Amino acid sequence: MSLTPTQKGTIGENLLANAVMKASDGRLSPFHPLADDDGLDVLFLHKDTGNSVAIQLKCRLKTDSKGNTAQFDVRKSTFKEERHAFLVAALLDAEMTGFDCTWFIPMKKLPRISNVKSNKYVITPSKAEHSKDKYMKYRCQTPEQLAARIIEEVCKAV
Repeated sequence: MSLTPTQKGTIGENLLANAVMKASDGRLSPFHPLADDDGLDVLFLHKDTGNSVAIQLKCRLKTDSKGNTAQFDVRKSTFKEERHAFLVAALLDAEMTGFDCTWFIPMKKLPRISNVKSNKYVITPSKAEHSKDKYMKYRCQTPEQLAARIIEEVCKAV
């Protein structure tokens, strides 16, 4: 028997919440919606400002056959451009105990930087260290980088 996609997603959500909480030295506190019917998986509350940022998390375990790119899909039915929300595309490590790397992408930019399909937005970032793909500027190599970007955005929120 193997883990279901739902179980893998739950593991990823918990890893993300724990990694960001730890990397922010407790300044960011994660909250999970009781029902994520609008695609938002976790909210991070900044304890000093009281502002929060909404995250839709997409996790993958595997890359393409060359071992560098991973495909992440966001359904149009859960996408709302006007929200102050972000996509965290996360490539889990082989043991599912952490992330090889993540990408922190503003949802409002997703339609412009993705491959637009009839019912979803598709991104295919590369985990290669010296990638020159259009997703490189969104890449976070460590949980500390991801936490810093979330803090930057949550401090902008009004």
